[in-house]
Amino acid sequence: MQLPLFGILECFGVGRAPLGARASCPQRLRRPATPRVISTPLGQPTCCGLEGRAPVAALARWILVALVGLICVFADRAQAQWVQQQIVLKPGWNAVFLEVDPTPEECDALFAGLPVESVWDFNRQSDSAQFIQDPTSLIPGAAGWLTWLPSTHPLASRANLFILRDGRPYLVKLADTAQSLTWTVTGKPSLRGITWQAGAVNFVGFHVTAAPSPSFANLFAGEGGLAGQPVYALDPVGVWRPFTDLTAARPLPGAGYWVRCQSPATRSATIAVDPGSREGLLFGRDAAEQSLRVRNTSAAARNITLRLLASAPPPAGQPPLAGAVALEYRDAKYAQAQFDWKPLTNTLSFASLLPGAEWNVRLGVRRSALPAAAVGHYQSLIEVTDDLGARWLIPVSAEAASTSAPAGPLQLSSGGATNAGAGLWIGEAVINAVSQPAHPGDPALTRPTGGDFSFRLILHVDGDGTARLLQHVFLVRKAPTFKPDPANPGFNIPDQPARTVVVTDEALIPQIIGSAGIIGRRISSAAFGFKSPVVLTGGGGTNTCAIALDYNHPLNPFKHIYHPDHNNLDERFEQTLPEGKESFTVTRSLSLEFTTEDPLGLNPPGWGDTEVGGTYRETITGLHRNTIHIAGNFRLVRVARVGTLNDAANAGLASTGQ
Repeated sequence: MQLPLFGILECFGVGRAPLGARASCPQRLRRPATPRVISTPLGQPTCCGLEGRAPVAALARWILVALVGLICVFADRAQAQWVQQQIVLKPGWNAVFLEVDPTPEECDALFAGLPVESVWDFNRQSDSAQFIQDPTSLIPGAAGWLTWLPSTHPLASRANLFILRDGRPYLVKLADTAQSLTWTVTGKPSLRGITWQAGAVNFVGFHVTAAPSPSFANLFAGEGGLAGQPVYALDPVGVWRPFTDLTAARPLPGAGYWVRCQSPATRSATIAVDPGSREGLLFGRDAAEQSLRVRNTSAAARNITLRLLASAPPPAGQPPLAGAVALEYRDAKYAQAQFDWKPLTNTLSFASLLPGAEWNVRLGVRRSALPAAAVGHYQSLIEVTDDLGARWLIPVSAEAASTSAPAGPLQLSSGGATNAGAGLWIGEAVINAVSQPAHPGDPALTRPTGGDFSFRLILHVDGDGTARLLQHVFLVRKAPTFKPDPANPGFNIPDQPARTVVVTDEALIPQIIGSAGIIGRRISSAAFGFKSPVVLTGGGGTNTCAIALDYNHPLNPFKHIYHPDHNNLDERFEQTLPEGKESFTVTRSLSLEFTTEDPLGLNPPGWGDTEVGGTYRETITGLHRNTIHIAGNFRLVRVARVGTLNDAANAGLASTGQ
């Protein structure tokens, strides 16, 4: 539902806390050949110095719990956009960084058939945990570390790492006798940033391109807690060594590093991306537009590039790929006041984005042009890079229409071949042309007015395609219902979920929602005075109806209850006069002519799916001795996909809106 009208309801997803398991090991066991952190620079002889301990404060976490966010998170797990990250593992110790949320996520499945002896996740949970330990003391269950061991390992029962998480570095021990191999991890791109812990050395990885990538000096420039601080990399023999020149040293994609953070810091890359949800850009059934914000977090101006990439094939057990998302972007030329939507076929770029500034890219999916998909979702990726080599991948998914869109104008009348327009539509008509009944030339010709006059339009379309014009409507939340659990009669289980119902008769609301409190809103149009919905008829993209305002109706413009010459009563105020004495019946004949193009030329992506419109025409008789003709345009937005009025199935009513 999108209320208020013409507003954009943007749902921000919930940031998920890292997942993982912890267990303690009561017995200290010795493990040889563990990576060591040495203070000797790369390329110089090794010594026995050790670097640092964990900070005195534990890592703080926060979780925002919201129903809509939770729904988005769980729904996205079934429609992820896929990337295959390839990581080269060499014999011995490897420091890797996962740029994807792996599927499957279980360690046993991810390392099946690989000669991996152990995997270690730095998971500081106590003040005394050390990020670096003696080679003989790094053991399964050690404070601050989670460990996975293959089932054939004699210490497998002491393992406490069971899944891998996105945006995390890991130590992977490949058998010394094994050959180098490429480990392919399929998953959804990670948008997780780095949570820096001040006063400690942090085990992290970076989202960068293979070449060129930013130097550590450029990456941390302007970030006081990180600039000039030591950075350690794992050398081929499993020894951690600091870089001697941070202006020349560059992070590699998929690699993990130890970085000292002197004071609080937030920098994850030289640019930050915000698609509104950590799950990416999700174009649900009623979402046609989304915003992608790119912020320059570096100390200098950056050149930003955005391009569309194809999704990798889904892994086994996941919904199939229906096709690529046909994205469009809003091309805004503010100086010329020109706004248009164009297909995203080439790269988009922004030159010299100033430090701290944001580039807001408005993206949309023209779902009416997508073929209906029996299964799966349309999926793609957006790559965002800068001139230093920072790189983020944004998942993009779009739900296709359940039925193919009509070839011509959207048919809202009964008898149509499709019910793709079912739901509640709200918008407005703008009148900009009126005939002049006394014009000596052509009194029926509509001529431009000096200004525009607008009023609200409310339409409802049933599941069978029958459209009705409404004067008012109530959008009410119906609470969920429950039923006894067959397996446990003492408990209830959900029967019907909570939903929005569309009601035209206020007296029916208590009957429909029961004893639950009323939560909703009333929407009406002051341009009409009828109470019962009026059925629209016609076809071929044009729908019509006639609305008669009786000569004695309180809203008739000829009638005035306090004026003796306009109250439709005789001189004694006793008998009602017939029509034509003091008042006349006014009949309005409306015509809605749906068009395939936006009458305002805005060309939004939702046109033909969640937005429709066209030419509005109306003839008025009874108000003047000659017929009055008016014309303009109209636009409607679907605010609810509810194909039944007054919840007929539960209220025992016909779906007529009466």
